[in-house]
Amino acid sequence: MDLFKPVLTASLFFAFYTFASQTPEQRNLSIELTKTAAIINKNSGVMLDEETRLDSVATFSNHIIYNNTMINYSVEQIDPNQFSNILQDVVLKPLCDNKDLKAFKDLGVIMVYRYMDKSGSFISEISKDMSTCK
Repeated sequence: MDLFKPVLTASLFFAFYTFASQTPEQRNLSIELTKTAAIINKNSGVMLDEETRLDSVATFSNHIIYNNTMINYSVEQIDPNQFSNILQDVVLKPLCDNKDLKAFKDLGVIMVYRYMDKSGSFISEISKDMSTCK
């Protein structure tokens, strides 16, 4: 039992170190995504259309996460599967053709779009790995 604590501690340290360390390229990407999120968050609460409000943007590793609210709907009024299918066409399909997102394509950013209802309940989440764009 006395040996268990040091072995566990060492294992946790090395596991954390392995997962927490970033290459210089990954760190630069994290910095740039964080800057991008900060700029967008200065205008949080902006209406994207009559139904959708962009509430905030967050980042994690090579992910940029857009948190949206469907302001006129509750989750009970929306079929999440049908909603996700619509979002695939309306939100994700145009991303690869967007010339302003070339850096995201080159760097393999994963764009995540999370949707909540008017009272904050989860509706759906979709994502696009920009490195898959041709």
